[in-house]
Amino acid sequence: MKKSYKLEYRLNDERNQYPALYHYKFSDPYEIFCRRLCDYFIKEKKVYKQTSSSLEDEYYVIYVEEETDEYVFEHADSYQHVTLEVRDYKEYSVSPLIFTYDLYSHEEALSLIGNDYLWIQDEEYEKISAEIDEDRSTFVLYMVKA
Repeated sequence: MKKSYKLEYRLNDERNQYPALYHYKFSDPYEIFCRRLCDYFIKEKKVYKQTSSSLEDEYYVIYVEEETDEYVFEHADSYQHVTLEVRDYKEYSVSPLIFTYDLYSHEEALSLIGNDYLWIQDEEYEKISAEIDEDRSTFVLYMVKA
């Protein structure tokens, strides 16, 4: 029998005993590892900021707070497979797309998300933040030229 890996997102709200927001089961742990490296989580047009993560019994847990100052991309591509968008970070405007990686696995995504620097089209970029955008089915790296 193949092992199942469980992930739970919880609201970082001690007063309400850290309520669970979302539950997931995965057949391999790489998607969980990618998600744990993301600073932001987008689902149902809400933006959450990761505050911490833990391993509790059989659950990987990511604690989040709702981020009301951030916005979601209304007019950007959605995907049907594992992808990673690299965007030129702009603090108060839309961050333009630099490059899209079409990937074969979350293990491949992990090899990119885990870096502080990437070389793209002969330019070095430094990571500002990473997110998982479930509404568009993609990982996103926000980067600036180094």
